This record gives sequence, structure tokens and C-alpha cells, in this order.
Amino acid sequence: MALVAVAVALAAAGAVLLVTREPRTDLAGAAQSVGSTTTHVDESTTTTSSRTTTSAPTTDPVPTTAVPVTRGAPPFTSSTAAVTADELGASWHPGCPVDVELLRAIDASVWGYDGAPHQGRIIVHADQAERIVHVLEALYSARFPIERMTPIDAYGGDDQASMRANNTSGFNCRYVAGTTRWSEHAFGRAIDVNPLVNPYVRGSSVDPPEGAAYADRSRTDTGMIHAGDAAVRAFAAQGWGWGGSWSSGKDYQHFSASGR
Repeated sequence: MALVAVAVALAAAGAVLLVTREPRTDLAGAAQSVGSTTTHVDESTTTTSSRTTTSAPTTDPVPTTAVPVTRGAPPFTSSTAAVTADELGASWHPGCPVDVELLRAIDASVWGYDGAPHQGRIIVHADQAERIVHVLEALYSARFPIERMTPIDAYGGDDQASMRANNTSGFNCRYVAGTTRWSEHAFGRAIDVNPLVNPYVRGSSVDPPEGAAYADRSRTDTGMIHAGDAAVRAFAAQGWGWGGSWSSGKDYQHFSASGR
């Protein structure tokens, strides 16, 4: 009987050990990870980089620009490629202050007004492409909404038509409105974000006129930009200035490498 009792006790102890070694299946306590993948394609060169954050310690270098992590969202993706004069269409012509070879097309993830991820395209100068990829990644991580982002050639190079459509765009070989001075857009070093809801305002003048209601900056409509928000911070982190901070006339849609 003593031997039977010992056997029973040992069997019971073994059962306890098995139970205590059973791995935890508590999903709420499991480590979660969110990946962010950026792909850069420049002519014949392809580089892919990814960053993953987990609850475990990591020795990965800290990103130059910290951006908020969006859990449960598809990873941000982007690609950068050279463009041709045919692709630029009405937005470029001989005599523009920048050669076609110095421009790049960025295809990247953006959050739409519908709260879902989409792919958009924007044209910028090659020397600003990497910075703009970082800007777009920060905007995506913050879920800052962009209604549409397509090269302005889709609007025949017409800035007014693009603004009325609330289209976010970059390069466009044009003068500053009402002058014969090249715009920063003509160099591929400026971007207008959601221009209908972020118009240019000077006194009683609003451009585009269809955006007059949004001259009231106390509004908080989808896509509007305000001082210190995710859009302003994303561009500022890459050294770009915001037209909404100008003292004479406010260009709430406008960001540029020069600050002009």
C-alpha cells in the first residue's frame, strides 16, 4: 500500500509539472508586433528596409524620426522611381527650371477620407524624395487623411482644377500666381496638401474660391491642417516649412523645402 501511495503521489506531482510547463495561451498577454516596410526604387536600384517593434528588448538602432505606431493597419509601403517627360505630361515642358532627370515619382500608402488605406502618387525633386517618403510614412502612421494624391498632369497641369478636387500634389512647372516668378512647385520642392480645405487666405481673398468656408480655421473638418498637428510636425521633422505660419497671407495647404 505504501508503494501504491508513493506511485500515486509521484504521478500527481508529474501532472503538476506538466501543467506548470504548459505554455501560456493568453492572447491579451502575448507580445504584439507591427511592421513598417518602405521600399525605395530608383532606376535600377532597389532597397528594402523594415522596422518592427515588439515587447521584447531590441538592439535595432532608433529611427531618426520617431513616428507613432498604428496597430492593426496594413504596413506603410512606398517606391521611388525616375519619370519621363511623357509621364509628366502637361506638368512639364522645355524651359522649366528643373530637368526631367532630376524628378522622381513616389508611390506610397496614404489614409483616405474613407478611413481606409490607399495608394497615391506624387512627383518631387530627387534630392527631396527620401525626405518626402519619411513625411508620408509619418502621416500614414498618424492616420492623417488625404482625400487624393495624384500628379497634377491628371488635371492638365491646372492648379485651380487640382485644388478644387482637393488633390494633394507636388511638382508643377508654373509661376507663382499673378507673377512671372517660378513657384517652388516648379522645382519639385513644394507640396500642397488637401488644398480645398486648406486654402490660401489673404484678407478677404481665398484661393481656391471654392474653399472660402475653410478660411475659418476654427473648423476641424477632415483633412484640415492646424499649427502643431501631425502634418505640420511630419514636414517640420524633414526641414520643410509650412505656409500656414507666414505673416503676410496664410497658405494653409503649402509645405516647401525652402519655407517659401
